Amino acid sequence: MSVYNIIPKPNKYICGDSTYEISPKTKVLCSEEFVKAGKIICDYLKTKPEEDEGVIRFTKVDGMKSEAYVLKIANDGVYISASDYAGAFYAAITLKTILMQAKKQDGKAILETLIIEDAPDVEYRSFMLDSCRHFFEPETVKELLENMAMLKLNKFHWHLSDDQAYRIESKIYPVLNEVGSKRFSRHLKGYGLDYDNVEYFHYYTQQEIKDIVSYARELNIEVIPEIDLPGHTTAIISSVPELSCTGEKIEIACHNGVLNAILCAGNEAVYEFIDSLFSEVCPLFESKYFHIGGDEAFTGYKVWDKCDKCSSKKSELGIKNSKELQIYFMNRLTQTLKKYGKTPIAWDDCATDELDFSVVTQLWQASSVAAVRGQAKKRDVIISPVTYFYFDWKFSKTPLKKTYNFNLAKIGIVGDKYRVKGFEGLVWTEFIDGSDALEFSVFPRINALAEVAWTKLENRNYKDFHRRLDWYKTYMRKKNINYSRVEKDYSDFKRHVSYHLGFDGREFAKSQKIKESETD
Repeated sequence: MSVYNIIPKPNKYICGDSTYEISPKTKVLCSEEFVKAGKIICDYLKTKPEEDEGVIRFTKVDGMKSEAYVLKIANDGVYISASDYAGAFYAAITLKTILMQAKKQDGKAILETLIIEDAPDVEYRSFMLDSCRHFFEPETVKELLENMAMLKLNKFHWHLSDDQAYRIESKIYPVLNEVGSKRFSRHLKGYGLDYDNVEYFHYYTQQEIKDIVSYARELNIEVIPEIDLPGHTTAIISSVPELSCTGEKIEIACHNGVLNAILCAGNEAVYEFIDSLFSEVCPLFESKYFHIGGDEAFTGYKVWDKCDKCSSKKSELGIKNSKELQIYFMNRLTQTLKKYGKTPIAWDDCATDELDFSVVTQLWQASSVAAVRGQAKKRDVIISPVTYFYFDWKFSKTPLKKTYNFNLAKIGIVGDKYRVKGFEGLVWTEFIDGSDALEFSVFPRINALAEVAWTKLENRNYKDFHRRLDWYKTYMRKKNINYSRVEKDYSDFKRHVSYHLGFDGREFAKSQKIKESETD
């Protein structure tokens, strides 16, 4: 009996010794809570059920772990058990994957009998898309969500405000869109790239955001917004200059790099603005989480150091330096978000005991590993190290195998005393300028991320993963996903910048040549 190619790999898979036939005439019977999960199978089979043509049964069973499921293909039917919708949904995804691979005969799928008992290794399995540097249409976002669901990822971190754009429609502050969502060049200058001087004016309407959140919910994915504060705020300050320390008018950023634009931490009007903005944004997103950034604000510390209002705030609070002032700023935002029922997430730049312990810390910097390791004993943390999970990096810097082989021991987190919520892959889009380039950067490394997050370390094996990945490549070709054909360390790319530079990247060009040769 063969083993079906499933990514992420199930944690327990027992092969049977017989077969069971499924056809469009097969009944799909569901507990009331699992009807939507059953519909996934009905839609795939295009069911027109008849008696004595087999059965697929979804049953709610109390007491199972959240997101866990049991899938049994027996010689008298297909049986799925779960305690919650998430488990039933993932069982349906697994069964659909099996049906796509099953032998077909006389209009029927011949399924090999098996038992899969499965549950995720971590609860937080996430992917982040930066829609600020380059904008991606709602349909592209939905396609990404659909492909995430196929891999059992359950969180979508959506980066929606940065130096280069503010992407959320604001009815309270329309200037955030009139000014902050528009720049004079689609392409950003830096790392060998230059302006194209094509006006770039995009944001997501509130209705589009609600539609995406609703679409994600059906896929068991939470959408978590990020408004990066207090740094990375050129787009906000260009729209509302009085939120800065100087009040001077600045232009929205059309170049790459870390800028010194920063909100004034000593101005009470800034906190009032943020409160009002959160009151508008928070209801658009159902997730309890809200990412408030906090990264790379150090470039703006010199602005704070020259600001009378910030100096007065430091004196009032007995604060010694601008780093401590940033922690005060983040704690103020935390209290505001709590008012709206949200739990904040912040980058590891803020990993300190002075930060409110309800804030989830997200690791990204190699230099922060020790600090985050210490914080992980006291607060929830998300693991997304740049050298493993930043998918805008070239494959010569972060090959597929490196992403797959990540485990917590590599950052010194061993044992059950650490509060690791899960893992996140990320794609920053300074150099990713279209959907083809986005897919190239993300796939197939997102497949590796999914297995790292779902499958227990003792069940993972790269050679086995790569064998199973072959079927997913076939699937991606049928879905017209422009996955990278470049997977490993090509020495001729090493001398260049870490990022693949979108359509202008040498790895991208090489991948397209390989792609073309596949159809010859």
